[in-house]
Amino acid sequence: MKNITDKKSLFEFLEFCATSEENHIYRGVRKESYNLMTSLGRVKTKEGKNFDVNSEKLLLKLFKQKCHEFIKEHQDNDLALLSIAQHHGLPTRLLDWSKNPLVSLYFAVKDDFQKNEQKEDSLIYIYSPDSKVNLDEEFCPFSVINVKRYIPKYWNSRIIAQAGVFTVHPKPLESYISKEIKTIKTIKISHKLRKDIKLYLNRFGLNEEALFPDLDGISSHIKWLRTNTF
Repeated sequence: MKNITDKKSLFEFLEFCATSEENHIYRGVRKESYNLMTSLGRVKTKEGKNFDVNSEKLLLKLFKQKCHEFIKEHQDNDLALLSIAQHHGLPTRLLDWSKNPLVSLYFAVKDDFQKNEQKEDSLIYIYSPDSKVNLDEEFCPFSVINVKRYIPKYWNSRIIAQAGVFTVHPKPLESYISKEIKTIKTIKISHKLRKDIKLYLNRFGLNEEALFPDLDGISSHIKWLRTNTF
């Protein structure tokens, strides 16, 4: 599969996705230098140390304690709670993916570079596992030996809109790509095409309002449309 360097290669990518196996999942990132590292692996404790499993469990314990008013039905399910916490910004051992390649394309080009920031090509990861995910499987996220996929119950409109899937990582402080090179491919997106792709996707209904169907998404989309932010 070719990198996306012009309109022709963009549509070749879309054709590839349309004719590929349904088992593929996709992850779009703003910079090609962003590897498949969990959010837990990108932060330190307040003492400046890496998170071990005990300090990681403390994060979830604190989240569980404080979120009861908002999330009552998942209190006894650590895996479901982790997916909710991840979605709301808590560092976890989960990585976000989508079953929809257009969603990954949108997230790859969603945020522009700052004035003093070095521009890089964006990247789409395509994960092609050998087996289908077991929708009924429940497991302890802190005891996994191999990377496992998890499709949460659709408790949130954003998860539905984004066709969300998670991977759960047994070694959240290590990059995933180096050990799964056979099942993960990457496609670069030229940074020169970022604005055009975002405009194309908007014409097809893929935008902030569609993927974040709440007041934040509506406001952000209106701002993007009516101000000089793109």
